[in-house]
Amino acid sequence: MNFESKSSLTIMGEQDQSPESSCDDGNSDGQILENSPQKTEKIDRISELPDSLIVQILSRIPITDACRTTILSKRWENLWTSIDNVIYENEVKYNCSDSSTVHKFIFFTDNVLPLLSLSSIKKFSLDFAFDYDYGVSYSHKIDKWLEFALNKKVEDLYLNISYTDEPSKDDQPYSLSRVLCGNSSILKLDCRNCSISEDCVLNWTSLKSLTLGYLFLRDEHIEQIMSNCPQLESLKLCGFCGLNRLHISSPKCRQLQLIDHDHPVGDWGSVEGDCRFEIVAPYVQYLEISGDFNHMEIRLRDLSSLVHTDLTFCRDEYGVPDQTIVRDLFLGVRCANELMVSSWFIKVISDLLFEEDGVSLPLLECKCLTISSRITKFCFPGIDSLLRSTPYLENLMIYPDMPYCKCFLDEAVILSGLNYLSLQENIFKVFLQNLKNVKVISLFCSRYHRAELPQFLKFLLEHAMNLEKLVIAPGHKGCNICYANISKLIKNLLVFPRASNSAVLSLGSVVPEKILFSYI
Repeated sequence: MNFESKSSLTIMGEQDQSPESSCDDGNSDGQILENSPQKTEKIDRISELPDSLIVQILSRIPITDACRTTILSKRWENLWTSIDNVIYENEVKYNCSDSSTVHKFIFFTDNVLPLLSLSSIKKFSLDFAFDYDYGVSYSHKIDKWLEFALNKKVEDLYLNISYTDEPSKDDQPYSLSRVLCGNSSILKLDCRNCSISEDCVLNWTSLKSLTLGYLFLRDEHIEQIMSNCPQLESLKLCGFCGLNRLHISSPKCRQLQLIDHDHPVGDWGSVEGDCRFEIVAPYVQYLEISGDFNHMEIRLRDLSSLVHTDLTFCRDEYGVPDQTIVRDLFLGVRCANELMVSSWFIKVISDLLFEEDGVSLPLLECKCLTISSRITKFCFPGIDSLLRSTPYLENLMIYPDMPYCKCFLDEAVILSGLNYLSLQENIFKVFLQNLKNVKVISLFCSRYHRAELPQFLKFLLEHAMNLEKLVIAPGHKGCNICYANISKLIKNLLVFPRASNSAVLSLGSVVPEKILFSYI
């Protein structure tokens, strides 16, 4: 397709529709076009853009797609060679292909990289998948591609070396090269499914953001990162294992995210049995521990600078955890202004109340509390205990965990005992003097929407003396049943006695799936 000629036809059509042509004597081209059947020409807006803007657009798509634009016109032949974001995605990751697909990807990458003309690039993204059944190692190829990116002074590097089949214990994951581990230009590094050799020293002097996923880590790796990455501001570990002590000693590192604890195989450092590690991070302000931490015991030590805390992790285990473990977790985050907890915490607190005479949670300083749990009778004791430990609470959000947490599947059996009847007499007897804003998100059309939610909301209205807003929102869009049930609930609550005369009840909009410290 010739974009230039098409563009000129478009301009001609625009001239024919000008006021001058409308006053023609009838013999002009404009008059002929007006009387002839009209043909709608698609305007080529992209070709009208300057080269610099087109290059920016090409920099945001995979390089395989950027290269395909060379067939559009002569003008487009070399535009892609000026991109500063190089995004590689091996399609074998998404298609069960044979080795020829991998070889085509390698051939393409080897021939395209030398054609890039800029002396520096901002981002290099390599999402590479291979099959162990091929019996071939591609480490030398990956090293070569990364060397190219490092020579171009790349600032943002994403590396994900994954596998189409489950690796065996004899297979070796890609090991980070010494050149990569000692680079000084990288500002942001996201590395997944790789390994760190024992003789490799992590030394990224300019690094500000680091993500390590699905790999085996040792305590000395964290020590090297803290000592040799003085500019580091954010550390994220996903699917990790091997640590005994996570000591974040850098004053600039203010954000720590721990997502999923996993046990890689092979030389990644397989670990048997339960694990435990402690976190010491006196300068961290944002802490997230989420996902699955099965058979993992976490000890929180010095977290004296915390502002935001996300404890939405869960554990799949039998029996009731020791009260000391739960108390220590809350004690470690007691200074946080904003706290988010999962239904696992609510279950554990409720379990402890059922099994023991009482649970003493430490007083928390948080003013904003988010609870990821459905409202059921079984979770009442846990929520009640948590509200008692947050005397400064001003903002409360509750939304259901997705999918329905298996923590509460056995609640019918537990509630049949006498323990619940004795607990029920003292539940929700606390006055919420500082609570001002409440937002509740629920699936009002599902079988998990229960009568306990109105009961809980009535408690809030009865005990929150300074309540200003109570917003009830559906869990998803476009459901007439949800909106009808919420409207009915609000009408019932409006006639219920309230401790605060200024409290306003309203129907809220759908909240995005990822909710974190988002209040009214």
